[in-house]
Amino acid sequence: MNRLQRLVSPLLFCAVAGTASIAAAQAPEAVVELSSVTEGEAAAVVRLPGTVISTRDAALSTEVAGRLTWIAQVGDRIEQGEPVARIDEHLLQLEVRDQRAEIARLDADIAYNQRQIERLERLAKQNNMAQSELDQVASRLEMLRQERTSAEVSLERSRYNLERSRVPAPFSGVVVARSAAEGEYLQTGAPLLRLVDTDTLEVSVNAPLRVARHNQTGESVQVEAADSRVEARIRGLVPVGDARSRMMELRLALDESPWLIGEAVTVELPESARQSALRVPRDALVLRDNEVFVYTVGDDNTAHKVPVTTGAGRGNSIAVSGELQVGDPVVVRGAERLREGQAVRVIQHHLAAGP
Repeated sequence: MNRLQRLVSPLLFCAVAGTASIAAAQAPEAVVELSSVTEGEAAAVVRLPGTVISTRDAALSTEVAGRLTWIAQVGDRIEQGEPVARIDEHLLQLEVRDQRAEIARLDADIAYNQRQIERLERLAKQNNMAQSELDQVASRLEMLRQERTSAEVSLERSRYNLERSRVPAPFSGVVVARSAAEGEYLQTGAPLLRLVDTDTLEVSVNAPLRVARHNQTGESVQVEAADSRVEARIRGLVPVGDARSRMMELRLALDESPWLIGEAVTVELPESARQSALRVPRDALVLRDNEVFVYTVGDDNTAHKVPVTTGAGRGNSIAVSGELQVGDPVVVRGAERLREGQAVRVIQHHLAAGP
C-alpha cells in the first residue's frame, strides 16, 4: 500500500461512518418495545423428560371381611374422611352385643364373688371357716377380673371392626379405578379402589448423576410443556444412582400445575455450578454480520448498539456479558432494522425477564 492509499483509507472509513450516522439520524422514527437487563443464574442447563405425578396415590383395601354393600364410582370426588365403600355390618353389630353381654355376665360374677369373700372373712374371724377356702374364692375373683379386661379388649376390637366396615378416604381425591363391585364377599385385605389426590402434584425426573450433584433440595428449576412454563422447587432427591443407567430421581413440587397427572414435561436442570450473571430476554439478541449485540435506548430516545457474548440460556432469558448494567432498557421488538443512533418511539416496556 503506497502513501496515498494509507492517507485515503482512514478518510474513507470516516466518511462511511459519518454517512451511516447521518443515515441513521435521518431514518424515520422506529417503533420498539423494551425490556430490562436483570441479574440471575448463568449455569448451563440440560433438558430432561419428566412426568407429572400425584403426591398421594393409594390403593385402598378392606380391613374387615364381609359383603360389599356400596362402593364409590370411578370419577367420584371423595373428601377426606368420607366413605369410599361400606361392608355389611350386621354380623359386626352382633359381635358388639355379644361382647357387651359377656362383660355384663362377668360383672355379675365379680359382684357375687366379692360378697362371698365378705361372708367368708366374717366366718374366718369366728374360726368357723378354713383359710384355704377363702383363698380359693379370692383367686377366682382375680381370674374373673382378668377375664373382664380381656372381654373389654374384645369389645373394643369389635367396635373398631364395626367402624372399619365404613372405609374412609385417607385424603381428598378422585376414584380412578375400582377392583370390586357391590354384592361381592370380600376377605380382609381385599382391594377396593384406587384413590388419587389430583390437587397436590409434583414432577418425577431422572437425571444423570453428574447433573444431580449440581441440584439441591429447595432450589428452583424450570418446567415446561404444551406452551406452559412454571418454576418448580426441588422437594427432594434420592441420592442413590442406578448402577446400570447412572441416573437418580428428583421430585419437583408444583404449587400450581397447568398439567394433568401423567402428562410428559421437560425439566431444565443446571449441569454446572450456579453463578450470577446479567440476563436479557432472548428476543433482545440481534445476530448480524457474524456479530451478536443488543440495542439499548438512551435518555434521548435513540438506539445504541452494545456487542455482547452469550452464555447459558434459561427459559425466555439468556446470560450475556458486555457493557450493560442491571436495569438498562433493551429492545425486544423492532431491533431487526435498527441502526446505531436511530430515533425510537417506545410503545411498551415489558416486565424484566425472569432468571
